[in-house]
Amino acid sequence: MALGDIKILAQASYVGRGARKCNVASGTSGILPGEPVVRALGAVVVEPMLAGISGAGGPYVTTDYIVGIAATSGTHSTTADGNVYVYPVTSQTTYLIAANTATDWNTQAKYDALVGKRVLIDWTTGSYTLLGSDDADAGCVVMALDITRYPGKVAFAFREGCSDLS
Repeated sequence: MALGDIKILAQASYVGRGARKCNVASGTSGILPGEPVVRALGAVVVEPMLAGISGAGGPYVTTDYIVGIAATSGTHSTTADGNVYVYPVTSQTTYLIAANTATDWNTQAKYDALVGKRVLIDWTTGSYTLLGSDDADAGCVVMALDITRYPGKVAFAFREGCSDLS
């Protein structure tokens, strides 16, 4: 896990929300600010996305439910339940994340060719990054970005179909 893997780049002014308190079960992997947090269907506790989504990438629409991006560290331990404050997911919020493979995004033309593509978040490197391959069921959409202002970063939004609130 790495602190601050995902940051809010821009948020629609009419949608601005504070962080919400969520329960975390004892024994859950640690949660740090800037990490995506998920909840299994019907569950009352949240967990970091790395633990809640099988395989190398996620989220997938209608199967993975993103609660949001952690605003605080989880207060749980191996033996005690705790909480974490989470910024809720909304498709109106644009997030900033590192590219998984920098060469897929290293020119403005390459980046622009991926804008609007549906992509997945990956955690295989120990940090959350964004993959550059298009997948119709992926829960993230690449948003426009000036790569000279944010080198090595990718702007994205979560699709409504993978929100815990939809």
